[in-house]
Amino acid sequence: MSRCIFFLLLAVWIFPATGVALPTRLVLALDGIAYRDMKALQEGVTCTNFWGRQFQRRAFSSDEGYFPVSRMVSTFPSTSDVAWTDIFGDRPLPGYQRTYFSTAANSEIIENGVTTSMEHERQMNWQVNSGFIRSMGYLYPVHIFGYELDGLVKNFWKSGDANFYTYMRSSDDAQHMDRDIFSLLCNLDRQLQDLRARYRAQEGRDLQIVILSDHGHNHAGPGQRVEIQSFLKKAGYRIAQSIVNPKDVVIPTAGIETWVEIHNSPAETETLAELLTHLKGVDVLTARIPDQTNRFIVMDSKGGRAVIEWNPAKNAFRYSAETGDPLDYRPVNESLAQKNLLDADGFATADAWMDETMTNHFPLALERIVRGLTRSTLNPATILISLDSHYVNAGWLVQKGSQLVTCGSTHGGLDDLDSDGILLSNFKPTKDDSSDRVAGLFDNFPGLRNYRAEENGAEWVTKEEQSLTRIARVRFDRNYKLLPDDDVFLRIWSPQFFTVDDETPVEVAIKKTPRFANAQTDKEDTDLHLTFDQPVDFPDKCAYERIYACPPGLVLEPQAEYQISGWMQNQGENIRLFEFIFHTNNRGRPAAF
Repeated sequence: MSRCIFFLLLAVWIFPATGVALPTRLVLALDGIAYRDMKALQEGVTCTNFWGRQFQRRAFSSDEGYFPVSRMVSTFPSTSDVAWTDIFGDRPLPGYQRTYFSTAANSEIIENGVTTSMEHERQMNWQVNSGFIRSMGYLYPVHIFGYELDGLVKNFWKSGDANFYTYMRSSDDAQHMDRDIFSLLCNLDRQLQDLRARYRAQEGRDLQIVILSDHGHNHAGPGQRVEIQSFLKKAGYRIAQSIVNPKDVVIPTAGIETWVEIHNSPAETETLAELLTHLKGVDVLTARIPDQTNRFIVMDSKGGRAVIEWNPAKNAFRYSAETGDPLDYRPVNESLAQKNLLDADGFATADAWMDETMTNHFPLALERIVRGLTRSTLNPATILISLDSHYVNAGWLVQKGSQLVTCGSTHGGLDDLDSDGILLSNFKPTKDDSSDRVAGLFDNFPGLRNYRAEENGAEWVTKEEQSLTRIARVRFDRNYKLLPDDDVFLRIWSPQFFTVDDETPVEVAIKKTPRFANAQTDKEDTDLHLTFDQPVDFPDKCAYERIYACPPGLVLEPQAEYQISGWMQNQGENIRLFEFIFHTNNRGRPAAF
């Protein structure tokens, strides 16, 4: 009997109960954890309990095998969607947030920030998909943090991927709601210790862990709302959802933020920028200089003005302070000159600026400002403002609603408190880095979930937008180069394509969305039916994806909103493939972004 028990225990040891090969590495995308908080926690934080007694909190320490935490400098604005997209090298999103201004559609577009998922979220092996549970993170962030943590652990043991990617967003919610982030991080540390112990016993080796965040948090309290709309209205501007007249401005706003994006007529930029420096709460204002390619202005509320010039071919920058020094970068220029890192024209590479400004109040400011105004999104703003940490930008309703709960922190600005996220590992030392470089430290984060091979969906794409994908992960990230320059394409993906040949047609219906939710339309009169049966023939074909050219004759109402849906027949059954909303450009063609 004892021999049977011995061999049974041996079998359990060799063949774990999960029945799958466990991941070698856990990559935890932890939203909104600030560098200064994790650094303090590694060193030890003195806290006071309910009865006034002091105690120590310490987590992710060297005793547990973690290396010292490094900075992960965010994008500008330092917000989640653009930062995570940059970290994983995905194609830039249409906007900085899910309420954005589309230049092609000339319209402010609003998407639900709770129920929708962006590329970086869908690439995770596990994340909370439920819109209801996500929304509860703003009311009960501590409970939802625990829910996410439980989900992380349970799904880790089910995964057969070499790298397990997971995203926890409630760590950001908790800080917005002024919860104790040190307590949550200590809880996370304990759970990961248990996970590592079980993994070590089962696998005979330690689990590799990478923890990174997308931005910092300022812990500056509720913040006073900047009255930007009334300020601009008094100056003769009109707050609009599209730009028709020179005095029209669009200010997409979602949540409570320490930054502002403004879209306006380029001819108004200089005047508008000068005016906005007098808005109470403005710290630093940045803008593209109209009709001057790759030149940008930086201004502050004290009358300071500087010019940033960018050389894209060398990814080099020059900073020229004209009045004052809004970024306090004159000493940086002098240091670069002393180290012979400025070329004959006064430019230094992005890496040189990074090394010199990593611990500056405005880290990596030149590169982040330029990318924020050109490449961080497919619809960059004309003007980006970084607010003083005691001020916030929020819609009136959101601001009033926030007064019913305790709000303790936010982010989005250019400064280090908002921008410095974390990079932490237990298997290799890390170094201070930025959102567009960090993937290079970990082999470009291989093995992100290819959701298009598992789900149905579609989108309009162009060669121009796809070229902005920084890390090629799927075939289309390379095949797009074979597309014509000035056309729009329908990209459809589905595991159903594995079971049919390329000639199986996809049927498509397009209809204009009613202006009002309860409006009635005659379906037969409004639906446009198309058949797509000739996908682009790429040499490197993808079995689960097809790319179709938009028919040349498809011309719809210009700058209007439409719904498109598609299906195909498989073994006599209609299979719904996709349905989504899109907008048209000024020529009536689908706008990809």
